[in-house]
Amino acid sequence: MSYSRTLVATSIYNLNDPGACARYQALWERTRGVFASLRYAEAAGNVFGLKPQICFHEEDAALLVHLKGAGALRRIVVPPCTQYSALLLPTPPRAHLVHRQQSPLDQLLSCAEQISRKADLLVPLSDPRTAQWRGWQVRPLFTYLIDLPANTENWSSGARRTWKSKVSEYDIQEDPTGAQQVIDLCAKSYKRHGRSLPAQPAALGALTKAMGEWARVFVALRENTPEAGLILLHDGHTAHYWVAGSIPGPAMTVLIGELLPILSQSGISQFDFVGANTPSIAEFKRSFNPVLTQYYHLRRRPRIHIGR
Repeated sequence: MSYSRTLVATSIYNLNDPGACARYQALWERTRGVFASLRYAEAAGNVFGLKPQICFHEEDAALLVHLKGAGALRRIVVPPCTQYSALLLPTPPRAHLVHRQQSPLDQLLSCAEQISRKADLLVPLSDPRTAQWRGWQVRPLFTYLIDLPANTENWSSGARRTWKSKVSEYDIQEDPTGAQQVIDLCAKSYKRHGRSLPAQPAALGALTKAMGEWARVFVALRENTPEAGLILLHDGHTAHYWVAGSIPGPAMTVLIGELLPILSQSGISQFDFVGANTPSIAEFKRSFNPVLTQYYHLRRRPRIHIGR
């Protein structure tokens, strides 16, 4: 038996539509995720000069994308320093709808295809075949997750030894005014690896400020000098290792060791290291005994037809 792929026409909404935002917010409350929040979507759009738009599949799924450019140059992009695109799929896909190419994700990707022939999305999916079957390029990526409270006895012996032996040398502070210090440390860390920050420091500072209480800033001071810093973004449940930097040495290990109990005590139940795709950085993160988790880069590009 064969099935035709029939998709319902999808309307596209802007963030200035109160009804669409209320509908999206109701879905978001079922899944959460700071990068999928309306607050982050609006802030990232303002800071990076992007236009957010929302597609829905009935009342059970949504995709919020950011557009860059206009006309033939318009494309869907992932804003700089954004771990995940805003895909809300509260319920697992039904296999028969996936196979018929009639799933909610089919509908949402169809909407993205209507918006632009060129698109990039970063999404956690249990089954990426929907995108593959629609002609999208699918590349696996990885991150590390820790369920809180964390057990330090499960850390690597090196990380545990460093934390225990060096913690008394540091003063760990949560400092909402310290974002610029953290961004500077992050920029220096990138420079040591021969790379540039993915966003301008001023943009990261503005985005941190716009996120309000959903951004938390921590620094590790030794003799009143910041040696490690971290800006976390969180949704009340999951905290993300968003902007981080340190000088070479034990400071970041100490900071994470002291930070995880603070997060757990404030109601955070999961810590996302925001990537495990660079060998040396992934090895540092692995020392805290996280769980390796997969997500995907979905990429759509125009098909070029060469006539004879």
